[in-house]
Amino acid sequence: MTRRSGVLLALFCACNDPAATTASGTDDSSTTATDTGEPGASTSTTTGTTTAPTTTGDPTSSSSGDPGFDPPAPVCGNGYLEADEECDDGNDADDDGCDSACLVPCGLAGEAVALAPSAESELWVVAVAPAPDGGFVAIARQREITSDEEGMQTIGLARTRVIRYDPDAQPAWDVLLAPADVRLTPVDGVVDADGHVYVAATVDGADGNDVRAVKLDGSDGHVLWTMDKDGAEPTSDDSASGIALAPDGDVVIAGDVIEGPGGGDVWVGKLAAADGAEVWTTVWSGEGNGMFSNDDAGRLAVAEDGSIYVGAREYVDYNIGEAVLLKFAGDGGPAEWVFSPLADGSVHNHGPGWVSVDAAGDVLYTAVRLQGAVPNFWIYKVGPDNELLWERALADYENDGDSWSLDGAAFTPGGEVVLAGGFRVKDKQAQLEWREAWVARLGGDGEVRCRVRHRAPSPDLLPPDIIAYDAAVGADATAYLGGVQVAAGESQSWVGLFRP
Repeated sequence: MTRRSGVLLALFCACNDPAATTASGTDDSSTTATDTGEPGASTSTTTGTTTAPTTTGDPTSSSSGDPGFDPPAPVCGNGYLEADEECDDGNDADDDGCDSACLVPCGLAGEAVALAPSAESELWVVAVAPAPDGGFVAIARQREITSDEEGMQTIGLARTRVIRYDPDAQPAWDVLLAPADVRLTPVDGVVDADGHVYVAATVDGADGNDVRAVKLDGSDGHVLWTMDKDGAEPTSDDSASGIALAPDGDVVIAGDVIEGPGGGDVWVGKLAAADGAEVWTTVWSGEGNGMFSNDDAGRLAVAEDGSIYVGAREYVDYNIGEAVLLKFAGDGGPAEWVFSPLADGSVHNHGPGWVSVDAAGDVLYTAVRLQGAVPNFWIYKVGPDNELLWERALADYENDGDSWSLDGAAFTPGGEVVLAGGFRVKDKQAQLEWREAWVARLGGDGEVRCRVRHRAPSPDLLPPDIIAYDAAVGADATAYLGGVQVAAGESQSWVGLFRP
């Protein structure tokens, strides 16, 4: 049975004064945890309903509880948490973790949730693309699963679902790409100045997987053109990894493609926005072991001067996978330089995370540990001439829970940095565990300006899981965190909007 998509718009990010914590013992409650950026410091506010005590006797007597005057109006900046305030630190400064409107910077401003076709189905956002009008597009992976009366499941193929949201976070249109018998797995998306949507995905081809780019009309989501890239090697399994806009309005797409018997290479192509025609393509291959090099592409970003930056995993040998950042010229050709910050000769397997470029041409690049008992991630700010400006790691951000992950990173229009991810929380006493999201904003120097944790509200003891997969930043510096919310075993696509 097909279910109607729904959207929940919440303006409830419950945060408070860093020095105070309040709670209600009622079941009708919602909680959002807020980290002020100081190690170990987090607060939460729980809102709920309470019932006033019943009194009897002379209504004119003082026992009625009527003070005889109206309470004072709430005032932001008086040091007391009142009405709809998220915090009140007793001043009107905007840069101390509680702004002049008594709101917490980085706090949740709203969210959009879409339902899967059935309770058993899978649906999660793999990429969020801000739109010029203040709206956004959620690119989601959907797999429909249904059960008959005897409990036998029918499991469909992975498909690409694209949902366009207006600036008020209400859905404008919602489309599924490719027929039900074709696997189409999305990886990234972007919206151009006219509101048209470009999606990068991996599709089942005639002789293995192929890279696919699709352009959708911004008004209703109908397909304007499709481009497929199939590697020259027979039965090659190729895959898309990212897509971005070039300054001239065309699009650049990346993936890994097998062009010969030596393994896969990082492939980058520029496509004409009008019809998807190939403008140019180029490939990059690591040295490998001299005979074999199976390299993997990651996300990419394009600078204002047209320079293209692509994250990749370089196959060094059987024991070593290296996270690298590649720079290409705007007109293609070989890579101009390779940034390989973790190459020390040790046995490890690292891969690329996210790539972003600011107005000054500096690059934000993240790398992740792909294997190992202890998760880790690294964040680098790199100049256009391959000079390292600063670096950070997981230890600079985790302060509670475990299995911290970095699931998105991007520059703001003003050159600040947004980081987003998730982590696991364990309640040992109740023997429960769940997933929460985190968002941090850094200055251009890499220092934390504010940081919050987001726990999905629930009337139950066990909150729904929030699992993040991507983060993006809009023109107004709103941070969009996309992923999945799992409530009572049911997957719902989730996008959280976080304030600057």
